[in-house]
Amino acid sequence: MFIAIDKDNNRVGIENADKTKEYFCPVCGEKLSIRAKESIAVKTHFTHTRNSKCVDDWNHDMSEWHFNWQRRFPTECREVVIEHNGIKHRADICIGNTIIEFQHSPLSSEEFKKRNEFYTNCGYKVVWVFDADEKIKNPYDEDNTLDPVKNRFNEFIWKRAKETFSKPIQNNVGIYLEYKTMLTLQDKRYENMIFNIMIPITQITPKSFKFFKTHVYIQPNNFLKDYGICSDEETMSATQIIQQTPRSLNGYKIQ
Repeated sequence: MFIAIDKDNNRVGIENADKTKEYFCPVCGEKLSIRAKESIAVKTHFTHTRNSKCVDDWNHDMSEWHFNWQRRFPTECREVVIEHNGIKHRADICIGNTIIEFQHSPLSSEEFKKRNEFYTNCGYKVVWVFDADEKIKNPYDEDNTLDPVKNRFNEFIWKRAKETFSKPIQNNVGIYLEYKTMLTLQDKRYENMIFNIMIPITQITPKSFKFFKTHVYIQPNNFLKDYGICSDEETMSATQIIQQTPRSLNGYKIQ
């Protein structure tokens, strides 16, 4: 986890943690240690002892990508403990009536289903953001482009789909994939540059997925604007981009 409780019951982010002080789990109250390993796959984080009996038994992603997404949100929205019928779990982000989960590492279909059921039963909408960088293929177009605007079929292959999405997805659950690619832009200043983009998923199977093709690209700031995190008045939210996309590009709207 990236957020712990100190002896005065204050929430402390891992980036502000002092190794000489004690920290505790916000779910079970057990004493935590700081795991200092730093890599792309594993970011420094708080961890339970090996024999922990914490009731939050879900596998939480501790990647650098995950941490960078979480810290874009206010501390009070990060790793919020949600309780329902005596069961407690930590949500990556709880903001308004929405739970946002960020996932870089593999996730089983069973845990994906349990998380969605738990949060929707608590009355929340659930939005997932998956790190799909270097995991997407396009066998449908001759040039194999990963530019979603140029894609003719609104469909890509994602190798992780078979691991996580073998079961039906509940209502009130949204999915975005984030990845890096070159885009088709009129402005020559951005030619051959790599951009982070996000695509909203409309249908996913163990073999492939379909996405909503927007008239402009969705980037992280557009996603953050939906939750009041991006304050730039000229930036459209992801929802606004989706709503303003001509129906003829897709023939349908996502939920």
